[in-house]
Amino acid sequence: MGIIKRQTIKASIVTYIGVALGAINTLWLYPNFLKPDEIGLITLLTNIALMIAPIAQFGVTGVILKYYPYVKDDKKQKGAFVYLIMLIPFLGYILSMIFLFICKGLIIKNFAENSPLIIDYLIWLVPLTFILMARNVADAFARAQFRTAMPKFFKEVVYRLLLFIVIILYSFYHLPLDSLVLGVVVAFGINLIMVLLYLRQLHFIKVVWRLSLLKKKMIKESLIFGGYIILSGFAGMLVTKIDSWMIARKLDLDNTGIFTIALYIGLAIEMPKRSLNLISLPVIGKAMKEKKLGEVEELYSKSSLIQLIVGSLLLICVWINIDEIFMLIPNSEIYSAGKYVVLYIGLAVVFDMATGVNNEIIVMSDFYKWNILIMLFLIVVAIINNEILIPIYGITGAAMATAISIFLFNVIKYIIVYIKLGIQPFSKKTLISLIIAFGVYFLGVNLPSSSIPLLDIGYKSVVLIGVYLFIHHYLKTSEDLSKLSKQVFGILRKGKKK
Repeated sequence: MGIIKRQTIKASIVTYIGVALGAINTLWLYPNFLKPDEIGLITLLTNIALMIAPIAQFGVTGVILKYYPYVKDDKKQKGAFVYLIMLIPFLGYILSMIFLFICKGLIIKNFAENSPLIIDYLIWLVPLTFILMARNVADAFARAQFRTAMPKFFKEVVYRLLLFIVIILYSFYHLPLDSLVLGVVVAFGINLIMVLLYLRQLHFIKVVWRLSLLKKKMIKESLIFGGYIILSGFAGMLVTKIDSWMIARKLDLDNTGIFTIALYIGLAIEMPKRSLNLISLPVIGKAMKEKKLGEVEELYSKSSLIQLIVGSLLLICVWINIDEIFMLIPNSEIYSAGKYVVLYIGLAVVFDMATGVNNEIIVMSDFYKWNILIMLFLIVVAIINNEILIPIYGITGAAMATAISIFLFNVIKYIIVYIKLGIQPFSKKTLISLIIAFGVYFLGVNLPSSSIPLLDIGYKSVVLIGVYLFIHHYLKTSEDLSKLSKQVFGILRKGKKK
């Protein structure tokens, strides 16, 4: 747990800085300097590239995390393993671009009626997919070495700073739309280069150009595992990114842009999950390899409880202040249409957090193949739900469809982990935490409001957070949270004495 705590703290600090920058970009910069269809364009391009990238990398991110512990102590084998990991995505990228070219007509047909602007920029998927694929592979190498803070800093902070600069230049100098798209691609490219330089500086990537140094059995197992991961990764991206695709196809890029703003607010709730899951995957992989099920169960239980507590608090603060949040967004009369997108996405995210590291356990286990079957089922569910709900409820329908998929995904994963390993993350403290969350929510609903949005957000959040943490501290629902509370209260007491 020591490694997890240290890396989680570092990654969390970076995540919070990144979220702050992301909030400035998404909630102020985008609405102020970009039109809704321009936001929709860069969002959709990025999401399509993110859906293609898992196919291109052929599951090697999962292969790195699962099989790196087997070769890390032998320099020659490790170098040959790096070569294998470089070769597979290169071939996968070529095949995916051929596939993209074949499907170009179908893509154009999908967007020609409601979002024709995207058609002129499909060519940018070629470099963007390569960059995102390579960055995913580089990030996986860093995660396998338990080095997550710096790559996360490049991704969460540096990229957003670069994006800020790109949008300011685009707006102030009235540059053509091509320049905006180019700037986004270049920002991703710089992010990739920085991660690669970081890995090189730490001597993590030393290539030995001889696959013969690896056991044939391991190469075969890696390829089979990668094949399953590619399906799982693609399906996972499709389930989470298909909403923007469907909105652009059935509505337009303007609605895609509005959905993007609301989605960001909802997904900001999962900040703690991003940091914890980032470092937990290699730790679970190591524990699975050494048959230490007790460690896996402990991490499963603790991650579930702390994420439920924190996620519930963040959702309460966001939803109680949702009208004030939208008032602070430029052109709020346009973007407030995404209010209930925030609610459905927020509820889905909290449920996802409450189920802990179930996905990581499955991926690192011998029954990882179940993930593919689940994902394939969810793709069908997501497409059907989007087709039904978007025409009826618009972008709120897309959020409802995403929430249903996330809920089903986690219920099925919970059942599989329980049946296969006999472990589950919930306890009496889970129920207590939910009761506390509902109680604090009803307190928030009854707090008076002023006509000043910032004042309302500030005082309501302070009251809700204070009451929420005090109750959890008093009832001792979580050891980690109690330790944090003692530190905070200790600092406050020292401040009063001074």
